Amino acid sequence: LAMRVISGIRRELNIDMSIRELFIHPTIYQLANSLDQLDKGFSMPPIEVGSRTSKIPLSFSQERLWFIHQLEGSVQYNQPTVLKLKGNLNLSALENSIKEILNRHEVLRTVYVEADGKPFQLIKNSDNWKLVEVDGSPYSNNADRLKTAIENLITLPFDLASDYMLRANLLKLDTDDYRLVVVLHHIASDAWSMPILVKEVVELYDSFITKRKPNLPQLPVQFADFAIWQRKYSGGELWDRKKEYWKTKLRDVQTLQLPTDFNRPDIRTVNGAATSLQIDKELSDQLNQLSNHQGVTLYMTLLATFNVLLNKYSGDHDICVGASIANRPQQELEGLIGFFVNTLALRNQVDESLPFTEFLQEVKTTMLEAYEYQDVPFEKVVEEVVKERDLSRSPLFQVMLVLLNTPERTELGFGEVELSSEAVEIKISKVDITFHVSLNSKGLHILIVYNTDLFREDTINRMAGHFNMLLKAVVTDPGQIIDSMQMLTEEEEQQLLNEFNKMQE
Repeated sequence: LAMRVISGIRRELNIDMSIRELFIHPTIYQLANSLDQLDKGFSMPPIEVGSRTSKIPLSFSQERLWFIHQLEGSVQYNQPTVLKLKGNLNLSALENSIKEILNRHEVLRTVYVEADGKPFQLIKNSDNWKLVEVDGSPYSNNADRLKTAIENLITLPFDLASDYMLRANLLKLDTDDYRLVVVLHHIASDAWSMPILVKEVVELYDSFITKRKPNLPQLPVQFADFAIWQRKYSGGELWDRKKEYWKTKLRDVQTLQLPTDFNRPDIRTVNGAATSLQIDKELSDQLNQLSNHQGVTLYMTLLATFNVLLNKYSGDHDICVGASIANRPQQELEGLIGFFVNTLALRNQVDESLPFTEFLQEVKTTMLEAYEYQDVPFEKVVEEVVKERDLSRSPLFQVMLVLLNTPERTELGFGEVELSSEAVEIKISKVDITFHVSLNSKGLHILIVYNTDLFREDTINRMAGHFNMLLKAVVTDPGQIIDSMQMLTEEEEQQLLNEFNKMQE
């Protein structure tokens, strides 16, 4: 939300403002007065419709994915959504709706071709895109066979040189019972893109059914314009200063030594699974209240606590955690489907002798600096910082903490068709462990994705319980010394006490 406020100010008032200003001046009145002190004009020019050559460059993030695809394939970057549809579905309206989205968002009908060893974007038309209809009757009374059929559709690789970057398969199980399996490739989309896709499908389907003009805004730019703009302005003094920040901040960053259940393979794998933790509403509200009182965001409080967890597990003090950021600082990009998300490496020093609140302020400083320099692509940061690659680990960090607070996802409904999403089994883990935090009616839901070649499920469940205990400790006494923060459950404490007593006998 803070980034969206800043992009709005940038567009309306012609003023570049750092996110730090928003934290220093958190009310409308203070912010209005502070804007008078800032210089007008942009440090970076706005994104405009670029002149299209025959060889449109990829964005830096796209280029990294393209190289991964050439080396090892990129099935792990397939982004699936499975929807259950019950009712009288208009197949023509559904197909035309999705095809119109491909017309609106060029990136979904873009392929990536190679010339002289370099990849380029080639934008196609949507004429040959089809909604693939599948006879699902053999699976209608067999949940396992249906699950396998859906999994096969999800894990089908994309050919980046020829395929549309969105495919949709409709399995018809019965007259009014369908499963819609939509898969996008990450090179053309991110988490922010999904609510845009959902919202536009709903509007377009309804407009086809009611024979009216769809109520969708004109898109001021396309993803290709962003890629051209990024390449054009990725140089000069400002760019060098931003890269220098990351070089200094991440110099000699240490590898996190988390204890694992299995020996680490020589070559990093992405085999994964997931488990979850529900933080109840009372504790979630207390965390929000603490964050407000400390002048930080909920994510900063969670990150500080996560650092304490990793410190207690590893004994390390120099801790680097990965984070995803929407990276849409310009208002022109807010309504676009595309791969804008950037990854930040957040490095903090955990001093166990500090009060938690003092460490929380250090984490806040790290975060505000990272936001200020967020537009340097992670790929460029890795190039600048990592001199020797360890093939058994992801570069710079091995764990991530991600707060999913992208724009609200519209509830989907096609006229009389009832629609609900179905869970997709997670089998990929891009780093050792990722905590995905989202807000729900019960509080905070944490989906923990972990590498199954390193950890057992019970180990991760125990870690989740310890994180929950540390969050309770934080809200109970925010000023306590980090070293004294308890993460063991009562059951674990009793177990340790019993074992200790047996040793004394």
